Amino acid sequence: MVEFTIDDKIIKVPDGTTILVAAMENGIDIPHLCWDKRLTPFGGCRICLVEIEGHSKLYTSCSTAAENGMVVYTSTPEVLKARKTVFELLLVHHPLDCPICDKAGECKLQDMSYKYGASTSSYAGEKKADPEDIANPLIDINTNRCIMCGRCVRVCWEHQGVGAINFIGRGFGTKVSPPFEETLNCEFCGQCVDACPVGALGSKPFRHRARAWFLEQKDNICPYCGVGCTITLDIREGRILNARGVDGKGVSNGDLCTKGRYGTDYIYSSNRLKTPLVRKNGELVPSSWEEAMYLVANGLKQIIKTHGPDSIGAIGSSRCSIEDNYVLQKFMRTAIGTNNIDSSAFFGFAKVFKAIDMAFGLHELPIDFDSPLSRKTLLVLESDIAATHPIWGLKFVEAKQRGARLIVASARETKLTRHAHRWLRIKPGTAQVLVYGIMKTAIDEGYHLKHEMAKNIGNFSEMVELLKDYTPDKVCELTGICGNEFLHAAEEFLSSESRLVTTAATPASNLEGLNSLLAAANLVILTGDGPRALQLPAEYSNTFGLWKMGVTPEYLPGYVKIVDKPGKNLFNMLYEKDSIKALYLMGEDPLVTYPDLKKLENKFQSLEFIVVQDIRMTACARYAHVVLPASSWSEKEGTFINMAGKYQDVHKIVATTGESMPDWQILRNLARVMNVPIGADSLKAIQEEIQAINVNLPHEKWRYCPVPFELAEKPDAKYPLVLVTGNLMQHSGALSAMSTSLTHVISDAFVQVSAPDADKYNLEDGGNAKVESKNGSATMKVRISEEIPQGMIFVPLHFFRWRVSELTAATQSDAVPITTVRITPQD
Repeated sequence: MVEFTIDDKIIKVPDGTTILVAAMENGIDIPHLCWDKRLTPFGGCRICLVEIEGHSKLYTSCSTAAENGMVVYTSTPEVLKARKTVFELLLVHHPLDCPICDKAGECKLQDMSYKYGASTSSYAGEKKADPEDIANPLIDINTNRCIMCGRCVRVCWEHQGVGAINFIGRGFGTKVSPPFEETLNCEFCGQCVDACPVGALGSKPFRHRARAWFLEQKDNICPYCGVGCTITLDIREGRILNARGVDGKGVSNGDLCTKGRYGTDYIYSSNRLKTPLVRKNGELVPSSWEEAMYLVANGLKQIIKTHGPDSIGAIGSSRCSIEDNYVLQKFMRTAIGTNNIDSSAFFGFAKVFKAIDMAFGLHELPIDFDSPLSRKTLLVLESDIAATHPIWGLKFVEAKQRGARLIVASARETKLTRHAHRWLRIKPGTAQVLVYGIMKTAIDEGYHLKHEMAKNIGNFSEMVELLKDYTPDKVCELTGICGNEFLHAAEEFLSSESRLVTTAATPASNLEGLNSLLAAANLVILTGDGPRALQLPAEYSNTFGLWKMGVTPEYLPGYVKIVDKPGKNLFNMLYEKDSIKALYLMGEDPLVTYPDLKKLENKFQSLEFIVVQDIRMTACARYAHVVLPASSWSEKEGTFINMAGKYQDVHKIVATTGESMPDWQILRNLARVMNVPIGADSLKAIQEEIQAINVNLPHEKWRYCPVPFELAEKPDAKYPLVLVTGNLMQHSGALSAMSTSLTHVISDAFVQVSAPDADKYNLEDGGNAKVESKNGSATMKVRISEEIPQGMIFVPLHFFRWRVSELTAATQSDAVPITTVRITPQD
């Protein structure tokens, strides 16, 4: 520890702490503009100057470490004079356009000018007059207002790991700009907007909409991925106008991604449901809640009477709160009398749950946000973590910057492959082969002997027998990487002091099967690192929560196994003929986000009764007999459980749309109409029931799971290309597609193709192409990209009208669900 004095106050701080940080932690104000706790100290703005006793010059407190016995003064006449001079120099070229600048009222330069500035200046100079760049869909750039503090540049380079902007030019002409003064084209995360202390960078959707003093700030939890970031929302007259990250708030400490910052406007989508709809004469028409409830109640009762309760199924939503999902499963099990309930987790988190249960005997394996920072070597297997969980992805970039070895196995170039020490460009779906090759190397070279317990774990001999075939030559043949590259990667991983393995099994990705997750578990067992070295994040904002609440056919809330009569899972309900007669959909749109679109459409056409309960008119609602309007995120109270297992309150901060209600309340009212009470009838009572759940967390027990490697499909002469699907940084399902801001960035489906394949199949960049699989076809725009290797194409799954999900197939197989396709140009 270091003991020193600031303004006659004795302070103790850890060694290496800067004077500025020490002052901030002890309530002492030192003005600053260029400092950011996420960044390397810069000392560029010179506003944080302080006087140190015994030294003739002034020091920048943000870049000067405290020392024992040091005496610091923050407001001497010399310091104040220097600050005043700096402000006069900053204002020489700064435009006096506060009346039209969106930053007015919260601009740091404006605030400090009142405190340290002068009514007249000793300097005169030319004002900058560069044209404002408003071509970017989400970020406005006005370089005339820039004070050259460099925060935006350094946040983009150091923290985000992107480097989309930098200083260009010399002298008076220096400015912050994308390369060659082109239009900004980046991740659109907006971190630079939050970092900018003045109005040089601004949010385009917020442009000229309100002044800071008219806004009310309220915090809420992001409704998108499983990280669960805290968003500070700017509200005026009951409407959300802007979203931002505030330093130190929430699990993300103020960081936000594109979706969290710009995607909250989805609640104002033009197709929001405002009143119940019922089908009359083949058309959905507005109805009263009373009529709609009686139609649903009578429809469900008739199905039960005719076909029995097990002919009804329900699908919950990871976008809804734990209270909503808890009441849905309770309604199905109490009012209907069936365990037929599931969610989109069937395609993602259900595989994770099964894998950790089989390999470790666990029901929970929460994510440790800082786990990448505590390991020496990180292995990312066929997952674009920076797109599926963007803020957690920053931890991998930070870990690499701190000296960790980052190894990424991925066919497609991603943000993390660009930061990796070693990018293993394997063939799509072959991560399991790579893992088995590393395990065989460990056994052959004796690495596992460092952990003798590895041999005493169940199924070890069976595991060794399975691994015999995975020689370096075989691994290279199946994965497509060269022998030396594989051996070097295996050695780096196995010889490391500590390791982390991660992959993200999401409904949008077709690269992760149960077997590949089990292979990753086998690897951390062999190395002795155990389950905490295996990080498998839940995909969406409340996926972890809905699973814990029992929205699954095999478990009750708290992971209580249903032994006597488990229900039908999502595959049974939607993809098997005559499995159910009625379906209750809460907050899910399978026709947009689930695979095998044709089979789903046939299923919906065959059902006798469909209820859609959602915030918008979904694709599935076209088939519904009754449509019930639900309140969206920020229009109701509730709770999310993020991928780290953290319970976080979601607040009602704006008025509900039309006659919509919280999902739990709709279900409670429906149970009353059916005259089958389901217990708790208020949010508080429901939360008390949830708190009283006894969570079943079994004793940890490791065992190897020797499972074979197989792909659902392999390329052939008819279908020579491998189709890979996944998330984008700007989109993650039907929710983000409702956002006007996010659709300004990417609004259409597209197919990424390598240049060699584009030449081979006569495709043009920007032209149309027809992609065909064994299941169907879809036509979309072509993007020729170096990110994609030959023999593979990539398509995002978030745009319904292009019918991309018609290409893919649903399966209960444990193999990697790869789809093979062919592609032809279209006029």
